[in-house]
Amino acid sequence: MNERITRRRFQAGLMAAGALAATRGTVFARLGANERIRVGVIGCRTRGWQDAGDFQGTGHFDIVTFCDPDEAMIAEGLNALAKQPERKRLPHAPTQEKDYRRVLEDKDIDAVIVAAPDHWHAIMALEALAAGKHVFLEKPASYCINEGKAMVAAQAKYPKLTICVGTQQRSGQHFKDARAFIAEGGLGKIGFARAYMIHDRGILPIVPDTDPPATMDYNLWLGPAPWRPHNVSRVHYNWHFMRDTGTGDTGNWGAHWLDSLRHLLDLGLPRSARGHGGRFIVADAKETDDTQTVVFEYPELTVLWEMRLWSKTGPHNRGGGVEIAGEKGSLMIDRGGWTFLPKGGKPEQHGSSDMTGPHVQNFAACIRGEAKPAASIEEGHRSAALCHLVNIVCRIGRGVDFDPQAETIVNDAEAAALMGRVYRSPWKLPV
Repeated sequence: MNERITRRRFQAGLMAAGALAATRGTVFARLGANERIRVGVIGCRTRGWQDAGDFQGTGHFDIVTFCDPDEAMIAEGLNALAKQPERKRLPHAPTQEKDYRRVLEDKDIDAVIVAAPDHWHAIMALEALAAGKHVFLEKPASYCINEGKAMVAAQAKYPKLTICVGTQQRSGQHFKDARAFIAEGGLGKIGFARAYMIHDRGILPIVPDTDPPATMDYNLWLGPAPWRPHNVSRVHYNWHFMRDTGTGDTGNWGAHWLDSLRHLLDLGLPRSARGHGGRFIVADAKETDDTQTVVFEYPELTVLWEMRLWSKTGPHNRGGGVEIAGEKGSLMIDRGGWTFLPKGGKPEQHGSSDMTGPHVQNFAACIRGEAKPAASIEEGHRSAALCHLVNIVCRIGRGVDFDPQAETIVNDAEAAALMGRVYRSPWKLPV
């Protein structure tokens, strides 16, 4: 540890003051070519420890800190990670923190993984940039549209730092191959595209509120969200389906499939969103929709989002994926591979590929100044915005018009208000 700090100080001492100011807080300015990037994990249940193992397995990173407002989640994550293949296991026990601000104050941490609930994403990412940290931000990039816009602005403010969004399908070779096939005219003119997530989420029981466990700083976990008593059906993973903390399975999985649809077709933001959704089938503790069907308007293209949380499979016997139809045939793609169904010909099958490894490798290359993000915050924001538009349309019960240049809902004050949120004091969105 002392040797590392000494080497960093020596390298920093060689730089001119102007260069240091221009690259303040960047790992590219401080790391040697073979030095590992030191990472703090914020949010340790499931995605946090999974990301930690994937990062450790590349050989580019050292996971030095686990942070979660519930100590039990830190222990659960470390135990799960210890059962992974050896290359993903941590060679030394990380420091443990409850408060993410202590991680950001650690000047020897180069980057953070933000795997906290959705309602924390923007605040943590913006504070991390201000602290000189690179950010690997789990999807969806934002909790609401205005937070995404704020992170895009912050990325421009800190161009030497990187926000990479965890939409790893962009890094899968079979997704890239399908994208190239479409770009080369394999489908001809395209008129329809659909992204979908259809599976059986089961029942989330309605249970009484309780005191939080002794291991949990519940006030900190809740953070900027409105105050509500602790309830086991509203925390750890279940937060996905609570309006104050999550964005439903549209944010959870639509952030992948709508992102892949946009990536495959090079789409930006739509001109409108219209459809219907609600809680139609499942009566349980979930607050977000169990059914959604929303159409986005693009020039000469229909884009459809479908979600059901009470069915086993969706189109073509797939639970989640993308379907794109053109004059020459149709293409279906998911994490298992892609299929081209030509008009009048036999189906062409293409296999799957590793997505996570290349995505994490790309993040390391970005930090070292050798690449651009495979999933930039600009793209992550646009894909999350589609998810938010779906939820807004289904919540207010009517369609909305959208200005893709200004990135705002127009002529509907009620809907436009849902582009932002109110923060519980003393929390606020950094500027």
